[in-house]
Amino acid sequence: MKKVVVSLRALLSAGATALLGALGFSSCAENINNGMAEYGTPTVQYKLKLKVTDQADQPIPGLSLKAIGQSKTSDAEGKALIEGRDTGFYKDHEIVVEVKDIDGDANGVVKDQVKQIAISKSDFTSHQPKGWLNGTVEKEINLKVERK
Repeated sequence: MKKVVVSLRALLSAGATALLGALGFSSCAENINNGMAEYGTPTVQYKLKLKVTDQADQPIPGLSLKAIGQSKTSDAEGKALIEGRDTGFYKDHEIVVEVKDIDGDANGVVKDQVKQIAISKSDFTSHQPKGWLNGTVEKEINLKVERK
């Protein structure tokens, strides 16, 4: 009898796993570019306010700004907003911001650059003590780039 109960339990477990997997409940990811996020993976909401200026503190429009798998183009004031939710950082962390000149001579030629930006615990505007959301990061990032 004990063998039958164990076999029945194993069969039900395997069946439930197969059914949930077929329905797409095996994993989840909001941003597949950053890899797979399993259920139960802590996430962080973020809002990065980027501003790009040159050596003379003049804003530079028309630059491609890429961070955390998203690309935005700087506006007439040299600003761009990158926001979303990611599994990639918690507490102290660094993110990479890529700056590329995509409009050529239109706003002056800018040297393509990669900047490391530190995210610290003080950048979190809210913390979630329970659950998988670790909080919200809001950071203003001023990038100085060099015109060629």
